[in-house]
Amino acid sequence: MRSRQLVIGLGLLFAVAIPARAQAQTAPSPAYAPACAAASVSSAKSEEAHAFYNAGRALYDEGNYDGAITQFREAYRRDCSKHDLLVIISRSYELKGDRAEAVKALELFLDRVKDSPDAATHRTKIENLKKQIAAQPPPVVQPPPVVAPPPEVREHTVPPWIVVGLGGAAIAVGVVLLVTTPARPGNCPAGANKCIRQPASESEAQLADDQSRAEASVNQPIAGGVVLAGGGALVLGGLLWHFLEPTGPVSRAATKPELTPSVAPGYAGVSLGGTF
Repeated sequence: MRSRQLVIGLGLLFAVAIPARAQAQTAPSPAYAPACAAASVSSAKSEEAHAFYNAGRALYDEGNYDGAITQFREAYRRDCSKHDLLVIISRSYELKGDRAEAVKALELFLDRVKDSPDAATHRTKIENLKKQIAAQPPPVVQPPPVVAPPPEVREHTVPPWIVVGLGGAAIAVGVVLLVTTPARPGNCPAGANKCIRQPASESEAQLADDQSRAEASVNQPIAGGVVLAGGGALVLGGLLWHFLEPTGPVSRAATKPELTPSVAPGYAGVSLGGTF
């Protein structure tokens, strides 16, 4: 009976231990710091890591910390037994100004090298870096640039051309009136108000037509001339309006004149003010 209980107990112990071990092995780690055993690193990988380290060291000495960090991380990915690379990566991040990443790399070093003789120094460094991070002022959010609205520009308007069009139409009507003026009939003397029946057999309708044509020969040129002159005036006025109307950027300096009370010894009234 005791043997059976011992077997069951051992089975339960393994059932609990194996998942816990599997969970520890699958714990996430930085991309440049994979979990590995020192014995698993081959000499070829170690030499490759050393080449990356040398390239990173040259960039570090030149002050190119971004490039150096990339090379050091690649070196540690290939040989994660060289934990001192984490200290170098932390220092590179610190010199770059990224204190948060510097803290992460140094904390990872302490987690992997628990018996480091410099552990106290590294913990002090981590505390100082965290204090510096906390003391950093929040990033200044620059307000969006104020874009000035485009200047208001006055352009030529349509009404002047409407006036020109009306004037052109009037000129055309005046020309038609002048051109179509009928000739004065011969039986309608220029100084007379009435036409003379000629010949005597001319009907009343023909006489009235002669009278109408006689009046048109006098009145139509006058009307045509008036309309023609008016059309010309409209065309000229419309063109002057077009070329003299203000265009271009609108100046905001001008203000409307204002009437303000003005009181002085022996005088009271209003004064006109404004900027022009």
